[in-house]
Amino acid sequence: MARLVLGFALFVFFLSDVAAQPQVQGLDHIPIAVRDLDRAKADFEALGFVLKPGRLHTNGLRNAHAKFADDTELELITAGTPTDELSRRYVDWLKQGDGPVLLGLFAPNAAAPPIDGVFFDRRQKSLTDRPEHFAHPNGARTLAAAWLAGSPAERQLVELTGRRPLDRPACGPFGTVVRILPLPEGEIALLPARAQRLSGRPIVAATVSVSSLDPVRRFLPHAVEDCSRSLWVETHGLWLEFRAR
Repeated sequence: MARLVLGFALFVFFLSDVAAQPQVQGLDHIPIAVRDLDRAKADFEALGFVLKPGRLHTNGLRNAHAKFADDTELELITAGTPTDELSRRYVDWLKQGDGPVLLGLFAPNAAAPPIDGVFFDRRQKSLTDRPEHFAHPNGARTLAAAWLAGSPAERQLVELTGRRPLDRPACGPFGTVVRILPLPEGEIALLPARAQRLSGRPIVAATVSVSSLDPVRRFLPHAVEDCSRSLWVETHGLWLEFRAR
């Protein structure tokens, strides 16, 4: 009987512990739609990233990955002739131009509800990952933030995370104050819709953390420096921040 009571207590503790863990732990990856994958790869390599080659998918999508050791990433992705719903969506997105189109969030413990423009993943590791894929000459270590402008998913994300957005001073390309939705690993910056570069494209920027800005400056001599701790550059419809931590 004592064993049954102990077992039941441990089971209840396990359930309560799982329930207490946040559904969204952090960022997973951001797919960036590009018309010319080879050119986009060359441009990101010129920014100091190592690009891991992707593959040709059965629906015609092709991709390449700027991966980090914690399995977050920036994904460059293009589409040819549409053969299914996903490839058709990419073809339609690319008619408007290059840029990020979806936000992937890391939800390891529970199935999160569907949200328009957002998907949930578990930072899948690949057997083909090699240490050299994570050794970016610019010093990039992780995908630290996603920036959303006028996103229809904003309210749902706030409810899902259970966090209250906080105002934080900023001096980058989006004004002097930014609302930040903190996550256990990373953050989401919330901006007004006027910050959208293309109408209907709420993902406007991504932040990668670096230990020092010195290696970044070698690749970005003309970048916009923000408060001596960030460098900003715009590429393929995306503002990219390198933030020293």
